[in-house]
Amino acid sequence: MSNELTKSARRVFDILELFRERQCPLRLKDVVDALGMPTSSAAALLKTMAQLNYLSFESTSRAYLPTLRLSQLGGWVTSENYETGPVQEAVRRIGRKVGETILLGTVTDIYVEIVDIIRARQPLQYYTMVGTKVLLVHSGVGWPLLSEETDQDIARIYRRTVKLKKIERGVSSLDRLKAGIEKVRRDGYCLSRGMVTRGVGVIGMMMPTPPTHRRLAIGVAGPQERIEKNLTKILAALRAESARLSHFSGAID
Repeated sequence: MSNELTKSARRVFDILELFRERQCPLRLKDVVDALGMPTSSAAALLKTMAQLNYLSFESTSRAYLPTLRLSQLGGWVTSENYETGPVQEAVRRIGRKVGETILLGTVTDIYVEIVDIIRARQPLQYYTMVGTKVLLVHSGVGWPLLSEETDQDIARIYRRTVKLKKIERGVSSLDRLKAGIEKVRRDGYCLSRGMVTRGVGVIGMMMPTPPTHRRLAIGVAGPQERIEKNLTKILAALRAESARLSHFSGAID
């Protein structure tokens, strides 16, 4: 497959993810501004998706909206396998309460993969994409996930990360990592200051999940100074939703 075809395929899914995040009709300009696509490419993809009846086009507002045909593509997959119910509702409530970017992550090898994002309402905000991977050993969402691992497994993940040259020992030693994880275990959350991106703060915490579901951690991300200033408010929102989710996760297998 050529690079151009690969790029076009990725852009289609980026557009679909944007519709899922915004949950409203989108104009060509909205897509271009949000995803940084060339206008000509975005226009061609939107037009093709509309011609295939995966999007509808309203000529008056010049906006696109996903059709029922698109929603039926994954209808055969039960929602119980994904975080489309109580977790999704909790993430959105947290986003409304704190106004910052909300990240939902899960473990993928030595990484945290971002599986859901709620955009901030602030003009100055942290921006990343669904599917982004950051290191477990060096991220505010990764440390809560590591806090549930044994010290032996933490050391194994750290050494594998170093062996793959994803991080240098001088940047983050194993002793520093273990001390940080121990603090997360005591406090119940992680406050990351510029760990992944300079100037960005992240408050990370585990989310309750049923035993058969993948483990999830949530992160509230934004400018470091603003995150630190609103630490108490953010923790209150996270803990309230964690308590609410505990009732659901305990009742679901």
